[in-house]
Amino acid sequence: MTTNQERKAEVLKFADRLRTAGVARVMVSYYGDGDEGRAEPPQLQNAAEDALEESRLSTDLDIRRLGDLLEGFAPEGYEDGEGGFGTVTFDVQTLTIRVEHNWYETVSHPDEPREI
Repeated sequence: MTTNQERKAEVLKFADRLRTAGVARVMVSYYGDGDEGRAEPPQLQNAAEDALEESRLSTDLDIRRLGDLLEGFAPEGYEDGEGGFGTVTFDVQTLTIRVEHNWYETVSHPDEPREI
């Protein structure tokens, strides 16, 4: 099992090549429910927050591997039961990884008892 620190060390290996390609942020959105989870392909942005096409990257840059690594930061169990969704963002300039997560939940409110 890979720890978050080991995973982050692998992500950081991509930083120089991403910077060279003009990538400032890499984002992976994920969602899950009913015991199924899925992550979207990585989205790339430049410093002006404009989307960048993967085709602009060097062929030796395995962006899918980077996406898999980033998805690994999603909270364990996001795909189970009610599930959850979120985004993992790698900021290439600050070398930080931010996880924004939301859990789905079912809430019930009892009605006032009444007699008929």
